[in-house]
Amino acid sequence: MPERGEVVAARAELADAYRLFNWTTDPRLIDEAIHRIRIAEMRLDYLTHPEAAPPQAPQALPWLIG
Repeated sequence: MPERGEVVAARAELADAYRLFNWTTDPRLIDEAIHRIRIAEMRLDYLTHPEAAPPQAPQALPWLIG
């Protein structure tokens, strides 16, 4: 599990990105804000969700066993 500080930092990045999006009128800055929002959301998702279980090894075909 990630450090609590990493999650807090990711939430702060997301809040800053939304703040930029809400307060700008320049189309280039809006695009930048959307980009930052997506990055922050992905980082926060990565930090708050446990890793997926590794895939199971493929099973041998029944006629090859034995």
